[in-house]
Amino acid sequence: MTTPRRRLSLRSVIAFLVTWSFLVLTDTGLVLYVLPHGRVAYWTHWSLLGLDKDQWAGVHMMFGGLFIVTGALHLYFNWKPFTRYLAERIGAHMRPSRELFASLGLALAILVLAIRDLPPVSWVFDLNATLKAAWVTDPTLEPPYGHAEESTLAGLARRLRLDLPKAEAALDAAGLAVRGPQDTLEQIARRNATTPMAVYALIRDLEIPEPPRTGPPTPEEVEARWAGTGLGQLTLAEVAARVGLGTDEALARLAADGIAARPGERLRPLAERAGVTPIDLLKAMLVPGFEPPLPAGD
Repeated sequence: MTTPRRRLSLRSVIAFLVTWSFLVLTDTGLVLYVLPHGRVAYWTHWSLLGLDKDQWAGVHMMFGGLFIVTGALHLYFNWKPFTRYLAERIGAHMRPSRELFASLGLALAILVLAIRDLPPVSWVFDLNATLKAAWVTDPTLEPPYGHAEESTLAGLARRLRLDLPKAEAALDAAGLAVRGPQDTLEQIARRNATTPMAVYALIRDLEIPEPPRTGPPTPEEVEARWAGTGLGQLTLAEVAARVGLGTDEALARLAADGIAARPGERLRPLAERAGVTPIDLLKAMLVPGFEPPLPAGD
């Protein structure tokens, strides 16, 4: 005598999906918290367990949606027990419990602290920035500017003053298949099973010599050279070292514009406190007489 097959319980399937979604979201959330910044991840073709940054983000997004949908269905299937529990709680106490007010107050406090970037919630953000920056153990792991991997070989040469014919010859000598100057670094890297960083390493020293400089850079030159290079995530001392300026001199130049700073303070929070952008702070450090724009409303 055969045992009749038990029908599939949709309620149980939904309950298990909520559980699996929670576990996957926990794992992907931790990975997204510590993985390098996008500019570094794309530049180096970073991956973990065979998944790159976009794939980890895609899994996180899909299971986030699944968690919301299955959570709503779980509540729907258990609506009667849920409402009965609420009725019993209200009937027993006739007023909200202290735990309700405590949890609500804590949630609101965390929300306000997160919006205003205040401790102790800001410490979580600072740790996130520190962990992401820790992947950059060498300056070559940073692209010359944001999303440089999307630049064509010709565009990269124009922006960085590279000798384009020599760059093409260097890539050819290294055995890389390049279809022309309109190839992006990403396309060249994918076609040759390497990374944009490795492609750039072959040509980065082929700069066309600039005419001798007779004075400090202009604001436009600072913008063209340093915008999109991730300086906002670095401390003031690290930024000063990267641009060839002493830390004390950088602090003094910012102080002359009324901006008090500390060597270990990251450039982005400092800029936000001053109501300007990180690149404006860099201009104030490098361009004599440059005054950062006043915050809106001043």
